[in-house]
Amino acid sequence: MANAVYNYFKKALLVGSFNLQSTPPVWIALVTNSYSADVDTHIYRSSLTHVMVASGLGNGGYFALSSPLVTQNDAGNQGILDGSDILLANVTFGTSVRAGVLFGSSGLGVASDPLIAYVDFLTDQAVTAGTFQIIWASGGILALT
Repeated sequence: MANAVYNYFKKALLVGSFNLQSTPPVWIALVTNSYSADVDTHIYRSSLTHVMVASGLGNGGYFALSSPLVTQNDAGNQGILDGSDILLANVTFGTSVRAGVLFGSSGLGVASDPLIAYVDFLTDQAVTAGTFQIIWASGGILALT
């Protein structure tokens, strides 16, 4: 599947109920190729299946987006979400991962954490006692036009 933005998140932006630069931060869940993102019906983190839990990672395998930044690109007519590239050292994946799912933390648990975007790594990624990296595109993680 290609990268996708969940429709509930789009609505949340339009009604002003979500701020990507506020606290709590944006989080990332790693999912296997068995997870099939449904941008219409998957709304909260409780919709995620086939989430990979890595040894060496705290927070149940979830990790925060580092240095989230929202900018405006007038030349491209875009609003952009970006962040620092991810470097997870000394981790072991129980199975290969295929994508990262960005979600917001409501502080109320999985049934209230809204899904933001599905980012496909294009190939399965495996790590055993090593380093896992996500290098975001030069144009940002998410660009809304």
